[in-house]
Parts: sequence; C-alpha cells; structure tokens
Amino acid sequence: MRKRYFWIGVVISVAALVLAFRDIDWNGLILALQRANYAHMIPAAAAMLAAIAARAERWRWLLGGRDKVAYARSFRAVSIGYLMTNVLPFRLGELVRPVVIARGGRVGALQAFSTIAVEHVLDVLIILAMLAVVLPDLPLPQTVAQGARLSAIVFGAAALVMVLMVIWHRPAERVVKWALDRVPFLHTDTWLRRFNSAMEGLSVIRRPRLFFFSSLWSLMAWLASAVSFYFAMRAFFPEPAGVTPALFVTITSTLVLIVPSTPGYFGVIELAIRDSLVIFGVGPELGLAYAIGFHFMELVVMNVAGVVSMIREGLSWSAAVSEARRAGTLETAALSAVPMMDDG
Repeated sequence: MRKRYFWIGVVISVAALVLAFRDIDWNGLILALQRANYAHMIPAAAAMLAAIAARAERWRWLLGGRDKVAYARSFRAVSIGYLMTNVLPFRLGELVRPVVIARGGRVGALQAFSTIAVEHVLDVLIILAMLAVVLPDLPLPQTVAQGARLSAIVFGAAALVMVLMVIWHRPAERVVKWALDRVPFLHTDTWLRRFNSAMEGLSVIRRPRLFFFSSLWSLMAWLASAVSFYFAMRAFFPEPAGVTPALFVTITSTLVLIVPSTPGYFGVIELAIRDSLVIFGVGPELGLAYAIGFHFMELVVMNVAGVVSMIREGLSWSAAVSEARRAGTLETAALSAVPMMDDG
C-alpha cells in the first residue's frame, strides 16, 4: 500500500511540474530569476524560522503545558520532523517528531502521537479564518468566490462537528461504531481505535488554558509564514506586494499539501503558487520564478534547522532514518493502546 502511495505521489508531482512549466517563456523565467533582489530573502528566511519556532512552542502546550517539555527539545523535534518529511517518503516526519520528543523522558511517544490530530484541526481553523479575511479582496469570478465560500463553510462545519464530538465523546463513539458496523470492508475495531486516538489528542479542547495558548501560537505560526511569503514577494515583484496576495498564497500552498507528492512537495507547491498569483495579474514566468525562489529558501531553512537539530540531539543520519522507520511501528502501538468503548 505504501509503495502504491509513493508512486502516486511521484506521478502527481511530475504532472504538477509539467503544468507549472506549461506555456513558460524560458528566457523570461531566467530573466526573472536573475533580476530578483535576493536580499529580501533574508527576512523571509527569518520569518520562516520564526514560524517553525512558533509551532514548537504550540506543541509544548498541546503536550500538556510548558513545564512538560523543554523548548529546545520541542524545537529540535519539530525541525527534525520537517527535515525527514522533506527527504524521506510517506511523510514520515510527523511520525518521527513524537519519537524524538520522547527522548527527553517526560513525555512518551504514544502520548505525543495523540497530539498530531489536534495540530491539524488548529491549522485548518486558522487557514479558514485567513480565507475569510482575504476572500472579499480577491479578484475572483463570482462562481469561484461562491465555491470558495462554500468550501470554507463545509470545512468550518466539519471542524465544529469534531469539537462537538470531543465534548460528547461517548455518544459520538457509539454513533461511529454503529456506522462502522454497517460498512463490511472496514474493520470496526481498527477504525474505532483511530477515532478514539484522534479524540484523545483533541481532548485539549476541554482544557481552556491549553487550548487558548495552543490556538494563539498556531495563529502566530501562520502569520509568520505569511510574513515570509510577503518578504519573498518583495524579492521578485517590481512593486511592493500587498498583504492579500501573501495571505492567499499561504493558504493555497498549504491546502495543496493534502495532495500526495514527492518528499519536499516538488511540483505541487510551484503549481499552486504560480496559479494563485495569476489571479493578481502576475505573469506566469514571474510567478513561477517566485515559487521556485520561495520553495528553495523554505527547504534550505527547514533542512538546515533539521540538520543542526540532529547534531544537537546527538543523532546521526543513519540513526535518524532508523527512528523514522521505527515510528511506523510506534504509530501502530499507539492505536493498539487506545482503549475501546465498553459494550455495557
């Protein structure tokens, strides 16, 4: 199954690269890359590093508060996770992070696994909020704008339903079990354990202080990402870029990561950024040059931070890869450890 997923990602990345470079004037692309003022990439890189730092602080709150995990360890775990995701297939970085955080001894890997789901929920909520802010200013056809609003409403409703399921976990669990029992090709116990694992991670919603600070640092992380996009635009665009294009590109380049692709998300990010900027009247050559420049900077920042974190953590590359392979086993163990609902 994993091999099939890997090759699907390769095919999608290649197709996205072909689409990103379609109808491109190569001379115009090279000229746009040559004319860029790369000095603006310095604050862009600093903002990207700040986004990683904010996500590391957010994870400390999701793990139960700042006293549970030292900030340095959280930052190293997050950075190593990004490095692994950019280099290894199957997006193993998300699974490696809990293994690294557990090396500190105060938080177990199984507990850390349960927080990944709530990270995704918080990210979706912030992205939806950003989309609501930029939609009125987007020069979109009416039908496209209506579709975007409908998508935001659907995702927002799904997030609300998830929050309600956390609050009323037991009744929701019974409904899920009832539904799974009626789908013959799904193994009820396996999927029910996955549901309970997600609910366990999302239980932070019932702890107002932890949820508030987790949400606050999520917002800080995404704003830092948007600032990074903004400064990178200053490197390529002849006129100062507005806030709306930076926010919109942040949204689209994030949503596209849902699609299977190669490690490092090659192709899908370039295509998403290029086509997003077309809406604002940016030519395909300039938009693609910006996408290439930003993606390269992003990979450099993430990978350098990851390598430095590995060195500080005392991990060799072979040991880190071994941890990544072991992470899949721990994920299975995490699901097995989730308690099932009593029949009574």
